[in-house]
Amino acid sequence: MRRAGRLTGRLLLSGLALCCAPALAAEQHSLTDQAGHVLHLPARVERVGTPGISMASLILALGGRAQLSAITPEVQGNPWLLRLMPEIGRLPTPFVRPAGVHLEQLLADKPDLVTLWTTHQALGTRLERLGMAVLYLGYDSPEDMIGAARLLGQALGPAQRARAEAFVDYYRNVLQRVSAGLSGLDDAEKPRLYYAGLSPLSTEGQDSMVDAWIERAGGINVAARAGLPADAQVSLEQLLVWQPQFIVVLEENTRRAILADPRWQSLPAVRNGRVLLNPKGINAWCTRAAETALQVLWAARQLHPQRFADVDMAAETRDFYRRFYQYELSDEEVGLILQGADPPPRP
Repeated sequence: MRRAGRLTGRLLLSGLALCCAPALAAEQHSLTDQAGHVLHLPARVERVGTPGISMASLILALGGRAQLSAITPEVQGNPWLLRLMPEIGRLPTPFVRPAGVHLEQLLADKPDLVTLWTTHQALGTRLERLGMAVLYLGYDSPEDMIGAARLLGQALGPAQRARAEAFVDYYRNVLQRVSAGLSGLDDAEKPRLYYAGLSPLSTEGQDSMVDAWIERAGGINVAARAGLPADAQVSLEQLLVWQPQFIVVLEENTRRAILADPRWQSLPAVRNGRVLLNPKGINAWCTRAAETALQVLWAARQLHPQRFADVDMAAETRDFYRRFYQYELSDEEVGLILQGADPPPRP
């Protein structure tokens, strides 16, 4: 009788497993990400971890605010993100930039999904071995970013997928507006632009997001035209040959260093007061954050003011924040974002 009871129990368990297997499969869905890697997700993704500020901004823009659950200390301390999403200050910070993690802390958070750049697959492999779903994103052009937004929306859920489509429509509309405004522009009318990253002589050349927005905005990326790669160092001698008419900088410290160095004074951009600090909200618009959808429009307005005289970047910024961050910017806040500055203290 005991043996029969055990056999009956096994049959019941086997039947239950067979019965439930299709239901469990139906609760999951698969995606192929931008690394060509297939991931399997639960029907509901409720907890998402990411080490990147750009990815955090995109998750927020696509309606994933409540899903963001594990970040880095840098993301947690981001001034504009704290302004828009005060609760981020209470989230766990198991990730270490650029591609490290405190595994015990992350396992305690139990994320349903971790988003990583395609260059961080060594970390992703470790996390997958522990049973975590990993979505790799990587984009160096508006088209690739549109693809990334759609993938992320599909991973986060139906409502977020709809928000991703709204973001895609917005971004495409911006690109179309700029393209229409530049109609008939030839190379001779395109100003030479040098982009300075974390230091005056660090830049981005070919196959980079920076090169993409410069070209789309009707400019010539001098580093890309010289055949330099996406991550490059240049010399002052090269800049003296290139004679850029505009310089766009990532950081205020970089701008100050350029303006304070007498060796840069012979460049047209410096002589004519065209060393511009890029706008910056949650992240600088010139990078891979959600707000890069505004970058092409801002750059076109700077490079071709007569063609884009009707563009009001304050109004555009306010509209973007309202649509995608559900945040109503004050006049002061808009001004600070356009100046690449931190938000004012809370009253």
